[in-house]
Amino acid sequence: MAQPRIPLVMIGAGGFAAILHEILSARPDVTLLGCTDKALGVSERSLDEGVTLKILGDDDIIPQLADKHRGLRAVFALGPDLMETRARLMRTLEAQNILFLSVIHASAVISSLAKIGEGTVIREGATVSASAEIGPCGLLNLGASIDHDAKLARNVYVGQGAKISSHVQIGPNVVIEMGASVNSRVTVGQGARVTGGAFVNSDIPDHAVVVGVPARVVRFIDQP
Repeated sequence: MAQPRIPLVMIGAGGFAAILHEILSARPDVTLLGCTDKALGVSERSLDEGVTLKILGDDDIIPQLADKHRGLRAVFALGPDLMETRARLMRTLEAQNILFLSVIHASAVISSLAKIGEGTVIREGATVSASAEIGPCGLLNLGASIDHDAKLARNVYVGQGAKISSHVQIGPNVVIEMGASVNSRVTVGQGARVTGGAFVNSDIPDHAVVVGVPARVVRFIDQP
């Protein structure tokens, strides 16, 4: 007897939703119900040539979907400019006992000794080494690499080609932009942003924005 498919809702309906749709198309165990989006009044949105996903409603509709579809899972299709939104929705859905689903491209290389949190998205060519830990709802973009014993907390975005070395500690809600590198045994504080191409060779405080080689703090992100 065939196992029932997992009902899934994507949070967000921009270009990244099209990427997730393509990865999920190879998952026979998943039924993609559609997306939530703030642009109410739009029944569908064309995301790419030949890709159209149904807009189910605003994010507030997710509990109704959970009541209707037993075992509903969610995944974020929201990028690095919406980290606080992602964090807020994570807390809301967890309080409602709605679980997240990980989406991993077939070309990603994941050690059997690595730990991948629920709701993590891992794109093409990304690598996660032995004893690395990726917290819930992380995002590893194209060709990103996480070396052994690195630990990423909840809701961490790692951009295209970014490199996280061994024994690195990264706090929640951090953004590591495209091509950035974090050297071994460095700690990156929560809510920090490492800009594209930066090389981080020393600890970064919470909510700091760093640039350059070696990376230096240029400002702090205002907190709500």
